[in-house]
Amino acid sequence: MVVAYLIVLLFIYAVGPTLFIRLTGTGIHQRGKGHKMIALTFDDGPDPIYTPMLLDLLDQYEVKATFFVVGAKARAYPDIIQNIHQRGHTVGIHNDIHLSNWLLPPFLFHKQLRKATKTIEAMTGETPRYYRPPWGHFNLLSLPASKPLQTIMWTSIPGDWKEKISPQTLAKRIQSACSSGAIITLHDSGTTLGADLHAPANTIEALKLFLSDPASKDYQFVTIPVILQTTAKSEG
Repeated sequence: MVVAYLIVLLFIYAVGPTLFIRLTGTGIHQRGKGHKMIALTFDDGPDPIYTPMLLDLLDQYEVKATFFVVGAKARAYPDIIQNIHQRGHTVGIHNDIHLSNWLLPPFLFHKQLRKATKTIEAMTGETPRYYRPPWGHFNLLSLPASKPLQTIMWTSIPGDWKEKISPQTLAKRIQSACSSGAIITLHDSGTTLGADLHAPANTIEALKLFLSDPASKDYQFVTIPVILQTTAKSEG
């Protein structure tokens, strides 16, 4: 009986809200509406090796992106956060520690967001406006509790956290995910649970292949605020 009771509680507090929000899109952004616009987003950083390499690659192809960063990692590498911001990219929040919201009671969830928000404010001089939950996990209260942050999910997540997926395969997946308003989730750090440490090396190589392909020139790569502003104008 105790096990059954705990399973019911887990479903009510964690699994149920996650399924409902992700299936219905309630309270989240999964796509913009900008014609031939795509938002590339990167989770789990900053990483002292791969994030600087990624920033240089994005500069090379004049791509702007959005980085959903982990607060504790940001405090470890503040210069990288400042570099992301100074290069014209958007910095969002990916919790203060990379923990599933299924494991966080309300007061700890609030603490996670407050601490990460203050960290990014101190480093960029701007208040973060966007949030992405680790693993896309919600709980019963996380969506309303995250306000005024806007919660950003994705149109496509190519699965780049495993080293066994080759750059060529990843590049094809990214290309297949391209459509007007798409929000594509990639990763610039492999230090989180379930990820391979050097998987971001394949992500960077895949992006080189993708961005050097003439087909990618059909799209403009923009930050989340740009693609959401375009969405608002389209709906207005």
